[in-house]
Amino acid sequence: MLTVKQCVLCDGEIVKRKTGAVAPFLAKRIWNGKAPAVELVECKKCSFLFFNPRLEPDEEQRLYAGYRQGGYQKDRFSCEPWYTEKFNATLADPNSLGERREKLGAVLATHLAGIDRPKILDFGGDRGDLIQNLIPHAAAYIYEISGVEPAEGITCCADLADCRAQSFDAIVCSNVLEHIGFPQTILDQLKTISAPHTKVFIEVPFESPFGPRLVLRRLAQFGVLAVTRPAVAWGLAKPGMLLIMHEHINYFNQQSLEAMLGTWGAADTVSGSYELGGNMGKGFTMGWCAGRLGR
Repeated sequence: MLTVKQCVLCDGEIVKRKTGAVAPFLAKRIWNGKAPAVELVECKKCSFLFFNPRLEPDEEQRLYAGYRQGGYQKDRFSCEPWYTEKFNATLADPNSLGERREKLGAVLATHLAGIDRPKILDFGGDRGDLIQNLIPHAAAYIYEISGVEPAEGITCCADLADCRAQSFDAIVCSNVLEHIGFPQTILDQLKTISAPHTKVFIEVPFESPFGPRLVLRRLAQFGVLAVTRPAVAWGLAKPGMLLIMHEHINYFNQQSLEAMLGTWGAADTVSGSYELGGNMGKGFTMGWCAGRLGR
C-alpha cells in the first residue's frame, strides 16, 4: 500500500475524517490475513472521500484475479457467510442489470445519435453484460483484466493496443473507479485508447460511508459474523469496524466526479445522476459524467 498526502483526483489538501478497518476478506485475499491500518480521508477541495493508504496495482491484481469465479467466491464466503454461490451468480445475471441498462442506454443513445453502427467498449466491465444489446446495431467490445469469458455477442480486446485500433465511438467505464487506488491510471489508459471523437462515459455509485443504510448493514453483518464466524468477528472488533474498507475504497459525489474530469483535461463534458430501485435498493443513486479524452 502507498500512503498519499494529497487528493488522488485533484491534488487538493486532504484531512482525516475517521479511523477505518480493512474487511477480513480483503486482508485474506491480498495480505494473507494481515490487515494494515487505514483511515478515511477527505479532500478539502473536491470533497472526495477515500481510504488511505492506497491499494497498489499488484494488490488490486491479487484481489480481483478470477473475479467472482470459484476461488474468489470461496475465499469471500469464508469471511462473509452471506456471499453464497447463489448470491454470487445473481450479480452476473443479465436480468438484474435491466434498470441500469435502461438508464445508461438512454444517456448513450443521445450521444450516439446519427451513428449507424456505433462501436462501444465496456472498459473493466467483467463479461460485458451491461452493454450487451444495449444500443441497437452496435458492435460491442470488452476490455477486462480478470480473464473471465465475455458474454455472448461481445468481442474481447486483448490489450490496450487492440482497444486503440478499434477507434470506438463510446467507451463505458461503469462501477470501476470506486475500486481503484489511483483512478488517474484508468483515465490515462482511457486517454490512450480514445480517438478524438470518442465519448467516454464514467459511472460510479454515489454513496456515503457515513450513510445510515451502510452503517446498519455493517452492524447486521457483524451480528451474523459473531454467530457464524466468531474468529472473523473477533478480529474485526476494533475502532473503525463500521467504516470498512472493502471493494469500494473511494466515495464519489457530483463535485468530485466533475473535478476528476476537469483535472484530466476532458472536453465537451456533461454530467448527471439517476436513481435506481429494484435489486439495487430504493433510492440508490448512480452518478455519471462524460467527455472526450482523446486528442
